[in-house]
Amino acid sequence: MARLFEALARTLVRRPVVVLLAALALTGVFAAFSTQAVQEQDVQVGDDELTTALETVEERFGDRQSVLQVVIRAEEDVRSSEALQATIAITQAIRGSELAETLIEERGQQPGVVSFLDPAAQAADMAGLDLAGLGDHQVRAFQDQALQILPAQVADQVTALVGEGDPPTAGLLLVFQHTGGLEDEAAREQQRAMAQLVRDVAVADDLEVTPFSFELLLTDTDVGPEIGRLFGTALGIILLVLAIVYWINPQAGQRLRIGRRTAGDVGLTLAVIVMAVVWMQGIGVLLGPDHAGLIDHFSPQTQIVPILIVGLGVDFAIHLLARYRSEVGRGASPAEGLTTSMRTVGFTLLLVTAATAIGFLTNLASPVSFLATLGVLAAVGIASAFVLTLTFLPAIRLLLDRRAERLDRLPADALASQTHRRLPQLAGRAAWLAERVPVPTLLVALALTVVGGYGFTQLDSEFSLTDFVPQDEPLLEVFDTLSEEFNGGFEESTEVLLTGELATPEAHNAVVGSLERAAELQNVETVGGVPDGSTLLGVFGRAFADDGLAPELAEAGVQRDGTVANDTDVAALYDLLLAEVPGAEDVLARTDDGFVGRAELRTSAGQSRAGELEAGLLAAFAPAGDADVQAVPVSQQILQARQAEEIEATQILSLLIALGAAMLLLVVHFTIADRRPMLGVLTVLPVGLVLALTFGTMAVTGIPLNPVTATLAALSIGIGVPFTIHVTSRYLEERACDEEDTPMRRTMTRTGGALAGSALTTAIGFGVLTTSTLVPFAQLGYVIVYAIGYSLVAAVLVLPSLLALWDRWDRRRGGGQLAGTSSSRTSTRSRIDTTPVTAP
Repeated sequence: MARLFEALARTLVRRPVVVLLAALALTGVFAAFSTQAVQEQDVQVGDDELTTALETVEERFGDRQSVLQVVIRAEEDVRSSEALQATIAITQAIRGSELAETLIEERGQQPGVVSFLDPAAQAADMAGLDLAGLGDHQVRAFQDQALQILPAQVADQVTALVGEGDPPTAGLLLVFQHTGGLEDEAAREQQRAMAQLVRDVAVADDLEVTPFSFELLLTDTDVGPEIGRLFGTALGIILLVLAIVYWINPQAGQRLRIGRRTAGDVGLTLAVIVMAVVWMQGIGVLLGPDHAGLIDHFSPQTQIVPILIVGLGVDFAIHLLARYRSEVGRGASPAEGLTTSMRTVGFTLLLVTAATAIGFLTNLASPVSFLATLGVLAAVGIASAFVLTLTFLPAIRLLLDRRAERLDRLPADALASQTHRRLPQLAGRAAWLAERVPVPTLLVALALTVVGGYGFTQLDSEFSLTDFVPQDEPLLEVFDTLSEEFNGGFEESTEVLLTGELATPEAHNAVVGSLERAAELQNVETVGGVPDGSTLLGVFGRAFADDGLAPELAEAGVQRDGTVANDTDVAALYDLLLAEVPGAEDVLARTDDGFVGRAELRTSAGQSRAGELEAGLLAAFAPAGDADVQAVPVSQQILQARQAEEIEATQILSLLIALGAAMLLLVVHFTIADRRPMLGVLTVLPVGLVLALTFGTMAVTGIPLNPVTATLAALSIGIGVPFTIHVTSRYLEERACDEEDTPMRRTMTRTGGALAGSALTTAIGFGVLTTSTLVPFAQLGYVIVYAIGYSLVAAVLVLPSLLALWDRWDRRRGGGQLAGTSSSRTSTRSRIDTTPVTAP
């Protein structure tokens, strides 16, 4: 491996222009592919039996519908004349438009437009009154009168459309549209058109009319500007911090020269980051469904990857330039300094990149599909930043410094002074703990790890799709209104997919009994004592209401409660229902092997009670299982709750995989390079403290595990392990040298400053996420800041104590001189030919 970096250094020294042009050419190629990127708007939540059940329902019962909920709010009682006029105007506008053809009422089951004030309007019309002249008290009187004489089932439905306040200040108007046969985007466009039509209707100034659907809330919200703002802010602040980190104290008359050099290094770092983002996007397209098919398309959630590249990739440039400056400041020529830096820091950065990539690639085991794609893209981005840091950046830096050397403008003395700055000196003093009190230091670290581990057991798991909507989105307020005043609204439904031997009397009666038990569940909405929604019970209710069909059903042995006799030909009965009863195709479908059934229940569990609802439905349909009927309850809320459970269940496994893989990598490296496998273990151990403290802080600050914060395992590896690798690698190098001061103090002085600068830039880059209006991203920002702070502490305080104890043990067993390729760790001048070769 050392030969590889020596060969790269030799190529850079001899042909920097060729390397530069090659990097630019590849950037152009990847930039061309990046224009083909496809941005999926849907939030993918994994592929499992629940997703398969949803797909089966959609495939078999394709004549679907969408519900647009129009929330009408008033300052006082919404049961007013103005609200009545608004509902009438909206209804007339819909029926008078081309969109009237999309209403489902032509099926004869329910009106396509339903308003909470329909009973008042119908009662006043029957009384021969002009609806436009009604007063508020008349509207409320007619509404109360109509509710008293309406059938209980209908009255319950209307009451559910009125908010819970006293007096109610919100009411609902529902618009039901056909979406059968339409692609998802076409269905959304149809609903968007209906929503816009509603918005265009003029209503009284005292009223607020807002059309809402959960689908539009998730898909019409563009998080691109939010991500762009975060990326730009993070990049701008990091560039400012880099200017401070790269600045060196100028000697007399060199301030302008040092200023230009600082600006140059900042510009090079910026170029590396921007190019790495371009590479990531281009390679992501090549790995995507349109080419290799290894990952999914980009999504709103994967847009956070550029910020990850900014926060993590900038560290590579900091460490490489810090070492290069140190070598040049100690008297090396630019070519010699670059060669030594590539041979030492270059290999360390390779280990860092490998460990970070391993951490992110553990997301491939995540039950959330977009996290797997995010992990691959992040690994590609970090690898791209590594390649560009070791090619593009040193090529330009070498060209500039050779020119400065020829003109006698190379500020070598000023570069030598960087280790005398306050930050490196402060880091050097931290070596005192490792040299004097390593055991007490480690005992304190162990105690903190135990406390943090307890905090991990107190973490909650949450997964809500609304978290991926900017919190300043106005529709979220409408969503809250529906949740608080309308028991979640009318969009939440839970499907129960029924498969198996359905067409037997035993199975049929078991399903009917299961539906009756489901009506008793707390979060299943009912109308007239039966579940509200599309079920077999509703089909039989409509069938018995048909005077021509009722005798035929009775003759077939069907009872009024929907049960059948033991000798009933259920298959023939189902064929009859499908042919004669509107809506039967919503609950039954013919297959080559028999029938597939479905019960669509209107529910109000939300995600918080989705697990309870799923368990209740499984218990209610358990007797159907005895009749060879398989029942699978499924909804977006159940799916999200299941994902949250799986995230929590797989988090420990992900941590063990990430830590184990990183440890194995380092053990193999230190075994081959130095015959010291224990160093690989010691280098990873402090990351356990980082994880424990970060989880503990999450518990204290109320941040839950969700699909985004669940990337903590990858991020902790990506942040913590690089810090510790730099310390261990530099310590072994200093241990092999005979200079003033102790190896540990030299290590912390020469590496600690770069670590602190790296931590500062990374913390600021990710800290910008805390300002995000996307809840998971803001939470991730806090989590990463915690992890960075603890990683710095672990690398500067804990790992040196481990290395100090290891050093004592190793020297006692006669291992003072490193074996293997220890010569590659020294900072002696390289024997590589550093004669430049003019590029063709």
